Amino acid sequence: MRISINPSGVDLTAQNNLMRAFELLTLSNQRLSTMKRINSGSDDPAGLIAVGQIEAELASLEAASRNASRAVGTIHTADSGLAEVSDLLNQIRGNVVAVANSGAISDEEVAANQIEVNAAIDAINLISANTNYGGRNLLDGSADSLTFVFSPDVADTSTLSLPNVHATALGGEAGSLSDLAAGGSASMSSGQMAKALEIIDSAASQVRNARVEAGAFEKYTIGSSMRLIDASEVNLSQAVSTIRDTNVAEETSNYIRSQILFNSALATLQANSESRGLIGSLLSAI
Repeated sequence: MRISINPSGVDLTAQNNLMRAFELLTLSNQRLSTMKRINSGSDDPAGLIAVGQIEAELASLEAASRNASRAVGTIHTADSGLAEVSDLLNQIRGNVVAVANSGAISDEEVAANQIEVNAAIDAINLISANTNYGGRNLLDGSADSLTFVFSPDVADTSTLSLPNVHATALGGEAGSLSDLAAGGSASMSSGQMAKALEIIDSAASQVRNARVEAGAFEKYTIGSSMRLIDASEVNLSQAVSTIRDTNVAEETSNYIRSQILFNSALATLQANSESRGLIGSLLSAI
């Protein structure tokens, strides 16, 4: 029987095997508990860099997605205002047609129709002044060039123009909608109902075209951008998962193998009283 206060080569080998098995066991335990293969830079330096780059791109895509959502909100708000203006123009057109029937309408009825036209024009002007989204006016002429970013590249921009729907801005060659107000060249008492209808039809065409342009922008520019963003987010998230996340089946197998190696090395050292301190500290750490 060997009697020595110093560990033999066999004991040192067994201790090294025990420490190595313990390190592997700890690593597998950490990966299974966090569900991440990379928990520190030493786990996979290149993988850590790749994940960082992909996560930065994901953050940019998320911001672009929020931009797209805000753009949709902007368009829906503007469209609601334009739809109301369109309805008011239809009402004004009805007033003009009624007054054009001059052979069967009294002066009092003409005056009443003018009051309605004035009120409708005032309402249109209020829509022009008060339609806003996120603190930005949309239909007063200040949104004639709205710039949006729907990608991680800030240089990749899309532009939408929204009209000015104030009564002085709606109309055509025959005049502006404001000319239909009391005292205007196409007012209900002017006798220029053909001119008034031409102005209204031009204004209505402007509003319709603006709604079509905004709707097409939402459907094609924003819609296609959002689908591309969603697909990119899915692909990049899968890439991050592939690089960083734990392969549970593989890591469970590693854990079991490390446990077997640990138990084997432990059994080799258990008879050696000089190793009991090491054994106790390792067991308490598991």
